[in-house]
Amino acid sequence: MTHDETRIFLENLFWLLLDPERPAEDLLHLFTSDYVQIADGKTLDLQDFLAHARTLKSILKSAHVRFEKIITSNNSIADIHIVDAIKKDGSTMTCKVLTFYEMRDGKISRIEELSHLIAGAKEDSDLASRIAH
Repeated sequence: MTHDETRIFLENLFWLLLDPERPAEDLLHLFTSDYVQIADGKTLDLQDFLAHARTLKSILKSAHVRFEKIITSNNSIADIHIVDAIKKDGSTMTCKVLTFYEMRDGKISRIEELSHLIAGAKEDSDLASRIAH
C-alpha cells in the first residue's frame, strides 16, 4: 500500500472501531480469521477483539484519532496515534498508542501495541484491550 492508501485504511479501521453506531462485526472484513492482537501484554484473538470493540462502543460517546506517524513497508504498517475520546458519562480521556500491524492478503493478521494514558481516569489505562464481562 502507498502511504495515502495506508492512511485511508487506518482511518477506516478506527472509524469502524470507534463509531458507537457501527456494529463491531463491520470490522470483520479488515482482519484475517486467525488474527492475534497483543495490547499492553494482553493477547486477544479475533473474537476477543470483537468483544473489545463492543466494549469500546458501549463506553465511548465519541472519539477522534490523530496520526503522528505512519510508516508502511511491504506487509507491515507502524503508527503512532493519539486518541481523544469522550465517554458516555461525559468524562474525557487521551491516550497515545504505538502500533505495529502485520498484513496478509490485504487484511490485518497481527497487531502489537503499547498504549499510554495521557489524560483521564487512571482506571481507563486498560482501554486499549478492555473486554467487558
